[in-house]
Amino acid sequence: MVETNPLQDFRNFLYMVWDHLNLPNPTPIQYDIAEYIQHGPKRRVVEAFRGVGKSWITSAFVVHQLLLDPTKNILVVSASKQRADDFSTFTLRLITEMPVLRHLIPTESQRNSKIAFDVGPAPASHAPSVVSKGITSQITGARADLIIADDVESLSNSQTTTMRDKLSEGIKEFDAVLKPGGNILFLGTPQTEASIYSSLPERGFSVKIWPARYPKKSQLPRYGEHLSKTIAEKVAEDEDLVGQPTDPDRFDSEDLMEREASYGRTGFALQFML
Repeated sequence: MVETNPLQDFRNFLYMVWDHLNLPNPTPIQYDIAEYIQHGPKRRVVEAFRGVGKSWITSAFVVHQLLLDPTKNILVVSASKQRADDFSTFTLRLITEMPVLRHLIPTESQRNSKIAFDVGPAPASHAPSVVSKGITSQITGARADLIIADDVESLSNSQTTTMRDKLSEGIKEFDAVLKPGGNILFLGTPQTEASIYSSLPERGFSVKIWPARYPKKSQLPRYGEHLSKTIAEKVAEDEDLVGQPTDPDRFDSEDLMEREASYGRTGFALQFML
């Protein structure tokens, strides 16, 4: 019988990362997101309510990808350069702090900064193992096996049609730097009703949505095929779940009610019900 490495499954690695960070075990929703991030189509979008930890999960995924294949080049793009740098800084800290990842620590002859770093076994390359950029940065000339677009849409860059058009054009540049067979992963929360994420299915992206509450049956058509299969199945099996938190370990009913009162119905519908 062929033995399989349990770390091949990203969910097992995610458990190890959360344990290293002294966090509670990943929640079922976080495991569900992790499974889709690893096994979803090459062009995929994770839309999840604010605070679910999608950026932390994806930082762990970047490390997991380099653990499985240290020759990969990964580009992280965010609305601001600072946010992208924070993502790569957190990723590098995991590599330097977790014993199972020690062999990935950059050597003295390799790049080693929060902006761009290599992993130990990586071959010589013009492209770093991980590099972070703002969405308005010059990414032409970069090469990547995996592009992580982490909250490229923000309130400050999507308020007007002109801003959204400019952002949409910036996203098109991803295809110019993606290696053949590469993957693009968007992480986001809609900031406006005309969110750029709504147009991504027309560009061939698969979208999966994790709202903060189980939606009503009347709301299901609005999500269409994009609603997480796990959430859709639970609503179909038990109507009493409607309106209840999908991730009560993180946000219980009282917490969500307070946030809805603070955000207002429209803001809550965008940020938490997606």
